[in-house]
Amino acid sequence: MKNSNHIVEVKLLEDGIVCAEWPRHMHVSKPEMEDETTQRQALTDKPHALLVKLHGITHITEEAWDIISGDDFHSITTALAILFDKESGYYEHGKLMVDLKFFSGKTVDYPVKYFDDETSAIKWLRSFKELNCE
Repeated sequence: MKNSNHIVEVKLLEDGIVCAEWPRHMHVSKPEMEDETTQRQALTDKPHALLVKLHGITHITEEAWDIISGDDFHSITTALAILFDKESGYYEHGKLMVDLKFFSGKTVDYPVKYFDDETSAIKWLRSFKELNCE
């Protein structure tokens, strides 16, 4: 059940993997990114892999990208799987928005991969969880 105080639904999928699910056709901005990060930190105090479910995004602000590429986000993120929902609309637009941000010169220090199915995304994230346990 979604907490009405949060726009982004964040939950622990399993030890070492957190999921952040964004609403349909979202405009990703600083307040939502801060909320997602705060919720993740409240769930676990350890670095973790992150599955982000996007149901079509219309825009990502520079302030939101500053958080994604910032030190705090890096310190808690071991890998990022982005799951795009083909059925939600803004599918290609959302991928383009994310690509533009990832290739705009601001880099991230964790692996990032796009997925169209959740099973493959979680399997990929588990490989990073296992590496962190060794």
